[in-house]
Amino acid sequence: MTATIIIGQDESLSATVQANGVPIAIATGSTVNARLMSLDGRTTLVNDRPCVSNAAGADWAQGVVVAAFTSAETATLTAGPPDIMLVLSGPGFVKRFRVHVEDMADTPQSLLFVRDLIVDELRENQLVLTAQNFFAGVTLSDDMIWNSVLAAEAEMARRLRVPLVPTQFFPLTPAEDTTGQIQAKIDALPPGMPWAVDTPYDYDPDFFTGEKWGFIVLRKKPLISASLIRFVYPAPTTGFYDIPADWLRLDHKYAHIRFVPASSQFVAPLNAFILQALGGGRTIPFAIQVTYVAGITDAANTYPEMVDAIKKMAILKIIENAFVPQSGSISADGLSQSMSFDMKLYRDTINNIIDGPPGTNGGLMTAIHGIRTSALGN
Repeated sequence: MTATIIIGQDESLSATVQANGVPIAIATGSTVNARLMSLDGRTTLVNDRPCVSNAAGADWAQGVVVAAFTSAETATLTAGPPDIMLVLSGPGFVKRFRVHVEDMADTPQSLLFVRDLIVDELRENQLVLTAQNFFAGVTLSDDMIWNSVLAAEAEMARRLRVPLVPTQFFPLTPAEDTTGQIQAKIDALPPGMPWAVDTPYDYDPDFFTGEKWGFIVLRKKPLISASLIRFVYPAPTTGFYDIPADWLRLDHKYAHIRFVPASSQFVAPLNAFILQALGGGRTIPFAIQVTYVAGITDAANTYPEMVDAIKKMAILKIIENAFVPQSGSISADGLSQSMSFDMKLYRDTINNIIDGPPGTNGGLMTAIHGIRTSALGN
């Protein structure tokens, strides 16, 4: 059972108390309490209240209990994720159930999809219908489809090694930033914009020598903007020098940043810093802090094949989770036929979108990261 609570509304949650998959019969005169807790079970969100056997929808003989919460109580909750727990306790049992909490003012969505829209879309997809044909009478829950979409999104981001949406990157966590500036910047981000930490980069003694001019390859791409590049020496809160914005030359696709002196305002402190660094003739770890935004902008139009692949991955995960056999038969409305399902073929289709057909060095990986090469030698 996974129910949903809308913040600020009266809610009645129905749950079936079971043991070993079998409903527990609850005597009519028993005392059954319900409370709401955080998903980790450490915090009580709404205290115990009694459940009654004659509540609408309750059937204690079949283990069905209805827990009612007032609008004032649900107004104290916070929309997930994470979810929360409904905890039912009675004679000889304590059972816990997952509960979603939603705010009517918010739209439940992942990085790329609105929950209701993508769930309805995938229900109509032929592969989902195929899975249902293998398991006649089995209904795929909204939660199962949605969780498969979330897992597919995460897998795509991991395989492509890029943020799927514009993401703000900071060099330190809010806890590490004693000035409080990073937390203030996080609070000022547009609603829903994700953020993460990209560890500072090492300073190399050759950074500004010869024809290099200073060059950084950021870990995340595509690069959208770089708002601050700071040289920090010797401590992360003292002796720092900010690179002037007009020095920066950005390669957005490959997330390269080059430093070309375009003003004199930074020359003196930079030289003092470099003299200290070069005097030691060694690499200085975590000396270059970069605050920037990276990720794919408008994925539906920029990389529509990626969005399509995520949908295919979600459907494949649904079928794999159902442990679909390699072959089976369909019998419905007078139709009787055998069919086979080779998940490897569907997985190959997805892999071809990501990496290109075998031997082609193409696909999304090449479109985002460029042509990949390798060198062999002794």
